[in-house]
Amino acid sequence: MRSPKFPPKVCATCGRSFEWRKKWARHWGEVVHCSDRCRSSRTRDHSLELEARILARLARIPRGASISLSEVLSADEQPIMSAAQAAARRLAHAATIDLLQAGVVVDPDRARGEIRLRLRGS
Repeated sequence: MRSPKFPPKVCATCGRSFEWRKKWARHWGEVVHCSDRCRSSRTRDHSLELEARILARLARIPRGASISLSEVLSADEQPIMSAAQAAARRLAHAATIDLLQAGVVVDPDRARGEIRLRLRGS
């Protein structure tokens, strides 16, 4: 079966984009997670709270300035850095923020290592 031309979707948990797969052919419209792992962990309330904290922190800085994720998390919250990165990817896919590396906007699916965040359109 040839792959129909469906646009990619963004995973509701990890924020990465994913493509149509044959096993999802019958229910592609209902698919919201990229893998069984993401489906089982799902987006929790703390992930939505992280998105809100990122946006609140960005609202308090001058337009065009950027922040790092470590500025959003306290020292004892560093273990949830991967959840914060997923929240940032979801916001980037929603066209709310830009992810930056070395001052250049990067694709949220390709960004690795330290990223900075800035409001879109700055």
